[in-house]
Amino acid sequence: QYDQLHYAVYNYNWYTLDPRNARNLIFLMIRSSKPIYLTAGKVFPMTMATFCNV
Repeated sequence: QYDQLHYAVYNYNWYTLDPRNARNLIFLMIRSSKPIYLTAGKVFPMTMATFCNV
């Protein structure tokens, strides 16, 4: 899903926006390039497999 968001923002006609909104799209594109991980105690990533083992 992150790749789809990044691709959609990249293909948007950002040059038609005012500079503030175009800058916000750039920040959104940067943030969407890294997936968000939920961690348990900042020790290990919380996936469905680790959740079932707990």
